[in-house]
Amino acid sequence: MSDQTLIKPKDPKTAIKSKVKFIVDEEKQVIVHCSIPCSPGDGVRIWRTTYLITDEKIKIPLIYWEGITLAPNWTPLYHKGSYQFTLIFGGLPKSCKSFSLVEEIAQAGGFVVRGIKRNGTDVYRVTV
Repeated sequence: MSDQTLIKPKDPKTAIKSKVKFIVDEEKQVIVHCSIPCSPGDGVRIWRTTYLITDEKIKIPLIYWEGITLAPNWTPLYHKGSYQFTLIFGGLPKSCKSFSLVEEIAQAGGFVVRGIKRNGTDVYRVTV
């Protein structure tokens, strides 16, 4: 017989529930569908320094974008009306009730949408 100590494993149901909760908490994301007025000849881009900022000043980073290029490149616009694109951010803290979409750049013209009220789906539509 060896000197190994046997350790009783945790209840498998508890371990699985704990792992699932961890995955759900880690995988939550916030989707922001954006619309911007446009005219032929305009261009639009997003900077990596775009965040959701909670009322508690917590910055939630941009993790994915669709329908818009990342600066320094521009997405050319060819029509009059509005242009849509989508931004995906990491998850908001459970305590968050409202937040702002802020593009922090060292020049004029960054996107800012303040006072977005939190909803149950974490999917939002804004005009920038």
